[in-house]
Amino acid sequence: MSISAVWDRTTEFMSERASAVLAVAAPVIAATLFAGELGQRLFATTPGMGPGMSGLVPVLLQLPLLWAQLQVMALAIDPAVTPAEAVQRATNRLGAALLLWLVLLAVVIAAMLPVVALVLASGLPLDRLATLGPNPPPEAIQALIPPSAAPALLFALLYLMAAAVVIWVLYLRWGLVYVVTLVEAIGLPALGRSWRLTRGMTLALLGVSLLYALVAVVAALAAQTVVGTLLGLIFGRDGGLGVAGLGSALVSALVGAVMTVLATGFLAKFYLAARRAEDLG
Repeated sequence: MSISAVWDRTTEFMSERASAVLAVAAPVIAATLFAGELGQRLFATTPGMGPGMSGLVPVLLQLPLLWAQLQVMALAIDPAVTPAEAVQRATNRLGAALLLWLVLLAVVIAAMLPVVALVLASGLPLDRLATLGPNPPPEAIQALIPPSAAPALLFALLYLMAAAVVIWVLYLRWGLVYVVTLVEAIGLPALGRSWRLTRGMTLALLGVSLLYALVAVVAALAAQTVVGTLLGLIFGRDGGLGVAGLGSALVSALVGAVMTVLATGFLAKFYLAARRAEDLG
């Protein structure tokens, strides 16, 4: 199976079905990402907003985002599917997809529990760290770390690096779970099905994911910098929730929406290619 061929089919989908994507999924994705950007800026500028609230918003926004991604997959899988049919198919499989997302989230949380245990056992004064605010200077954090906590924190860092590699591999191998549950109408067995379909493609998917992440980050930063600077010069700096901040957040959401549609379409086309390769033996 050729990754370049999958990319070619993805770009064809983006050009041929752009109007269908814009009719249903793209506005939902852009609005969801924009709400996430606003939430981050609100938590960063509002005293008293704890990490629990800032972590809850992305979880709540995952539902409409997942729904829109299922719509994109439905459009990419079958060229004959209309926007209305894509919405219906996505709605029908949203419950199963949400269950899979919760399972994947539980895997990540379980992998992070040893880090939490090591930090708690290190004697780090978490209550004093919490008083430093959302973006404390590194020297302020370093001043609060007791020397006795260094070994546990070092081990936690090493574990975190190893866990990140394992989670990234799992992310690549389970990347097809949503398109599998959409097309094959299965729930938790989609995890095993995705694992089989991506067998032997881990390194190729790793390269694609790294390239995608690089392009997405560069595009978002460039758009935010240009728009934020221009609006800042015109309307002045506003602390993140004025005209400049909102304009920057909107542009970031639009860029993120394009990249999300691109990645989702790629996964759908990769699934089709993997199915063909499986059928050929």
